[in-house]
Amino acid sequence: MNCIKNINRTPIPADVFMSTLKLYYQMGKNEIYQDLFKAEHDYISEQNAFLEAAAFFRAFFPELKLSDSRMRSLKLSSTVAKNKAESQYKNIIAVFRMIHQTKSQPFHLNVTEINDLSKLLFHNVFSSDKLQYRKLDRSRPTLISGDSVSLREQLEELINKVQDIKKQGIYEPLFLYLNFLVDFQNMEIYKHDRNDLIALLVFYIMMLQEGIIAARYLSFFAKLLLNLEEFRKLLDKSRFGWSEGFSEIMPLTRFMIRIYHQLYLELDDYARDYEYESQLEISKSDYIENTIDKLPEVFQKADIRIKHPFISDSTINRTLKRLQEENKIRPLGKGRSAKWIKLYRKEASKYNPEQLNFDLGD
Repeated sequence: MNCIKNINRTPIPADVFMSTLKLYYQMGKNEIYQDLFKAEHDYISEQNAFLEAAAFFRAFFPELKLSDSRMRSLKLSSTVAKNKAESQYKNIIAVFRMIHQTKSQPFHLNVTEINDLSKLLFHNVFSSDKLQYRKLDRSRPTLISGDSVSLREQLEELINKVQDIKKQGIYEPLFLYLNFLVDFQNMEIYKHDRNDLIALLVFYIMMLQEGIIAARYLSFFAKLLLNLEEFRKLLDKSRFGWSEGFSEIMPLTRFMIRIYHQLYLELDDYARDYEYESQLEISKSDYIENTIDKLPEVFQKADIRIKHPFISDSTINRTLKRLQEENKIRPLGKGRSAKWIKLYRKEASKYNPEQLNFDLGD
């Protein structure tokens, strides 16, 4: 727990302070976003949970191979996992659905809930022994007491220190819980080798509860996946000097503030588009058709989803089916990942340079 223990010795650079202020400026719009998306909050939360699960799986389990179609099938509660990869992905989906459930109980930072999170994430993946707390050997001058101690005690001590610091209100929550993240992963609380994922998930949950709600509407882990190499390097950098209490945490802090700030900027763009769409007199299906008209001749459903993240799949599917029946498009292949081709060509605007020959006189 060297980071939390020495947090009062860590100076906050001016650039980190200023970037934190920019993030808080964006967070000041939280109520606007919540009110805007209120009508479709349940649908958005469900879809974002699946996006987070897919990105988390691709980022941290690259050795486990699953096709896109199988990953979509595993979202269904009726689909049974057939192997380790599928069990792991089903567990990840369960974790994020729990986090993003509309009426879920808040996560409490204590050993019981962290242990439950670890068991849920690795259910039927790790043995029960691997899910136990690691033990540390300790020398004793006598044979009266045992020679090992469970890291559960050290985790409780770490959590108590975090909660005491939180009550003081001196440190920004993102910085505080990043210190907790680095301590947790370096202490190697559990016997399995994925303590870093438990630490990251706890950080992610605490940020949501601390008011960084952009990740309730857009995928934080999709953004992290795009910057995964940088993230890994910064985590490794934070390990250097940790045992001596000199962990370099500021580069990781800058990175996380930047990721959340970018997420809010994207949310602002989506909110503007969503508000515009909701005020349109034309139907959502017509609006999707207009988007398709602007896409390349060959396109995918994913291209439409990027432009309309908050429109349901059923609406998009109905529009594609209607356009197919109107002989405007046809599918190239089968399945949800199939491409579509337009059966019409958009007439190019005619450009007459002679019309621009202005007589400006001498």
